[in-house]
Amino acid sequence: MLANESTKDLCLRGEWQDFITSGKKPEHVNTYILDSWERSKEYGINPYDGRANIILAHNELINLLKKNDKLIRIVKSYTGKIYEIIQGLGYLIFFTDNEGNLIHIEGDKNVSEEFAEKICFKIGASWSEKSVGTTAVSMVLNLRSPVSFMSEEKFCIELKKRACSAVPIKDVNGDILGVLGIAANCPRANEEIFGMLIIAEMAIENHLRMINTAEEINLLGSYYKSILDSVSDGVITIDKRGILININKSAERILLINSKDAVGKPVSEVLEFGTKIVDMLKSGRNYQNDEFIVGYHKNGIKHSIKNSVHIIQRNGEVGGVIDVINKIKGDRHSIDKDTGETSKIMFENIIGRSMGIQEAKRQAYLAAASPVSVLITGETGTGKELFAQAMHNEGYRSEGPFIAINCGAIPRELIESELFGYEDGAFTGARNGGRPGHFELASGGTIFLDEIGEMPLDMQVKLLRVLQQKEVMRIGGVKSIPIDVKVISATNKDLVKEINNGRFRQDLYWRINVITINIPPLIQREGDIKLIADFFIEKYNEKYHKSFVLDKSTLKVLAEYNWPGNVREMENALLRAVTFAQGNVILPENLPQSILGKSAGINNKQTFSLADNEKYMIEKCLHESAGNIYKAAKALGISRNTLYCKLKKYNIEYIRQ
Repeated sequence: MLANESTKDLCLRGEWQDFITSGKKPEHVNTYILDSWERSKEYGINPYDGRANIILAHNELINLLKKNDKLIRIVKSYTGKIYEIIQGLGYLIFFTDNEGNLIHIEGDKNVSEEFAEKICFKIGASWSEKSVGTTAVSMVLNLRSPVSFMSEEKFCIELKKRACSAVPIKDVNGDILGVLGIAANCPRANEEIFGMLIIAEMAIENHLRMINTAEEINLLGSYYKSILDSVSDGVITIDKRGILININKSAERILLINSKDAVGKPVSEVLEFGTKIVDMLKSGRNYQNDEFIVGYHKNGIKHSIKNSVHIIQRNGEVGGVIDVINKIKGDRHSIDKDTGETSKIMFENIIGRSMGIQEAKRQAYLAAASPVSVLITGETGTGKELFAQAMHNEGYRSEGPFIAINCGAIPRELIESELFGYEDGAFTGARNGGRPGHFELASGGTIFLDEIGEMPLDMQVKLLRVLQQKEVMRIGGVKSIPIDVKVISATNKDLVKEINNGRFRQDLYWRINVITINIPPLIQREGDIKLIADFFIEKYNEKYHKSFVLDKSTLKVLAEYNWPGNVREMENALLRAVTFAQGNVILPENLPQSILGKSAGINNKQTFSLADNEKYMIEKCLHESAGNIYKAAKALGISRNTLYCKLKKYNIEYIRQ
């Protein structure tokens, strides 16, 4: 056998010599080898040398190694195992890129040094056909298939002394990523080692397929995540064990959590309603329009609605839960608790050209950009809450909640729980799970404390502490909850006088009164009465599909009246006028008797006390609404709680008709 191999080698060497010297075609090499020899000759490769002619520059090599770093690490995990078997036998294991550039070599040190010195076999050297002629590497790149050990078939005589075998490493598309080879420091090598190379090829390519599959799954997941992140609804996914596995961007914003901190954790530990989801997994029940409040002490509280549905597997078992969450509209603006309608008042919606109202709007606009507390003063009905809403909606907290509280309308025994909230079981009748107070709900936005002068002294102390420390503690709670709110207060009282009379704390006054904005009464707003009257008439025309106009004599009456109830009184008066007008023209007799002065035989210039006028307006609206408290409160522009308090204050009896 060895004799036959030696004879074959001598024959090949002779045919190679004839090919080099005279161009005679050999008879004992296959067509692919001959084609490679001819190309090597055309490239000008020195057949009596064997050293690599192409060496990458340092920066080129660095970029190449960086580009193939991931692939090299995978290859090394397999070549290392092969080297453990062939160590000390005179072999080198190497790997090239898809152009034949050496990017990894491992083997016996003495062999590596000899290869590097004699044939420039080192990292960065090109082992392509253009660099060293016909080799196992160049044949693999040309044939795209494994090449068993070859020596005499090589083009350069120096390389014929070293047997070499190589296999292609391909990606999932069949494209060659590189060449894996074994070189021996002798012309003959053990064919079993070639089998090891084939096994390594299969293992590496299988490894690459697994990585590609994982990347495709990740890519598909990224596609789904991109789609989910683009929708405005919050979407969270929980597996059947109750573990959070995905949270989209909208859910992060609505729930005020970071997916990096939440994904992979039990939902019951991350979300306040998580225990309900765990119960869903056990019961199999879906939830529709489930209302909930989410608290996050740094950024405030959001009020939301969610729909929960089960993920059913092919075997019919529950595989998890998907929650789709919608933030309740009106988070940005104030909400009328009676009607559910949101208010979107901006400064441009506040009617008036008089100097006083323009100055108030200017000051309010500047105050809207500041975090400091604001105190709005003015008579009842001048529009203090409108200014507060405009400051919020055009200020830097416009994306946060706006919570309005009438301090005079909340029963004394409930005011602390309303403002600061309570924990589960804090008192008899407390809601299960507790409830956040208005300050928690307003965190991240604005809280409007209307009729601040009506707040009891003991609550003023607690309010002052909250404003100073910027944190609240719920009734029955044991830990403080940080809050971040802009405080706007309003009053129709002279708080300095209240302080002197011992009914209002001086320290609280200075805390809420960093900026004071006074809204002038309607009687001082020269030229605004017609503007406001026209605004309300246009509003009613649009609402009732009418075409009312004010008679000149009616405008004269409106202009001469003192308006103790200010803009609110005018709105109510004009609402009555359009109700009783016989045609499209509103005449003076359509106005309330309090404005005309006929009911008591007084003239238009007579001054009414604020209390008398308020009592009259309440009685009038109750009569016109047939005793319906909701409708009367809406006509008066106050809440039902406030109306009940005023009925008690003025000892007004009513019977619903």
